[in-house]
Amino acid sequence: MNAQAFSPKWSELKHLPDSSWLPAPFLNALSPGAPEVSPPAPIHARRADDLQSGALHFMECLGLEEAQTCAAEWEDLAARALESNIFFEPGFALNAARHIARSKKPEFLFCWEGGETPARGRLLGVWPLLMPRSAFLSLARSWTHDYGCSGAPLLDRACAPVVLERMLAWLHHRRLNAVRTRLLPKTHPAYAVMQEHAGRAGLTFTIVDEHDRAALDATQVGVAARDFVSAERRSKLRRRFRRLRERGAAAFHVTRGAEDLREQIEAFMLMEAKGWKGRKGTAFLSDPGHATFLRAMSRTLGRQGKCRVFWLSLDGRMIAANIILQDGRGGAYFWKTAYDEDFASLSPGALLTMDMTDRLLADRSVAFVDSCAIPNHPMIDHMWRGRLRVGDVMLAIAPDRPLAFAGLLHREKFRLTLRERTKSALARIRSR
Repeated sequence: MNAQAFSPKWSELKHLPDSSWLPAPFLNALSPGAPEVSPPAPIHARRADDLQSGALHFMECLGLEEAQTCAAEWEDLAARALESNIFFEPGFALNAARHIARSKKPEFLFCWEGGETPARGRLLGVWPLLMPRSAFLSLARSWTHDYGCSGAPLLDRACAPVVLERMLAWLHHRRLNAVRTRLLPKTHPAYAVMQEHAGRAGLTFTIVDEHDRAALDATQVGVAARDFVSAERRSKLRRRFRRLRERGAAAFHVTRGAEDLREQIEAFMLMEAKGWKGRKGTAFLSDPGHATFLRAMSRTLGRQGKCRVFWLSLDGRMIAANIILQDGRGGAYFWKTAYDEDFASLSPGALLTMDMTDRLLADRSVAFVDSCAIPNHPMIDHMWRGRLRVGDVMLAIAPDRPLAFAGLLHREKFRLTLRERTKSALARIRSR
């Protein structure tokens, strides 16, 4: 069955008999091959081994509105970056910076090839950063927020070490002592570039914190979602799917494209707001800015073919949905999930994720899927057995100020310890 067969418009669902939808392969025993701050004055810098070619790099740090004017060049960089990071692509990052009110606003550090504005050459690097508000802090942070899952900068693959060096030189020019990058995959080439730069320059590069999150290798051949769970778990899910079908017409769908996504994104937010996130005040609809961000981001990425919604319906009503983001280079991100708690006993989220896993395994445009999940996630960790190691790292910038770096590192570790103790204390209080 081709992918289009699983992409109806919402208004058409009530006219379709249940027999027009095939349930997930693991449920109906089909074969595994299932369908599918004021910015400083710009600085110029030459690297010693670039002098022969006359390479010149123009650095500038832009605010949101200025960065928006460079979206086309930014998109081009994302396509040839050393490694993709959908969360730092313009379609995601600019919408997040504009609409997420509780997020601190980043400055976008751009590295260009060539001369001064407006005679810029190609864009070679983009790093959204949170700059310290006082000289005393002297620590820049790779921008993160509630909806971002990686702080890896975008670096041109042809000259990534030089671009990183120029970015760090710019930060040194601002008299900063270190940069902290959160949620940096240890297999990401940017991790190796930072580590190698530290070794060459005699700088400290250290891990502040690290953990594993679930991941899916979608290049595996001859496997299906059913192979990732125990026989007991498979039987339990099949029973629950049968019980779901007894209640009405159950169907799995995939929606893509900006216009088709609009209705499913609204349905996703309404369903999410009905559940525990709504009660806790963390659902998208709990904050108008967050809801606007999701609408704008999904529309932008949808036009680029980089956003899909996988969903499960009962008699045309969405009862579970997963939002998948794609970078166009084989990487995918299991970004958000929600289910209707009226059907919690039937595990609609797990049923949908099994079906989605089969489709991702059959999709040749997908090679690897990052779950974007917290460590020890109660659902996805028991389905996807692959693991992605991510770390919060700190890189010294000033080789002549080791004590300053040591002080910053001590403070960051203290903050992390305090946060974990606070979370544990709150969890104990709630459990009483």
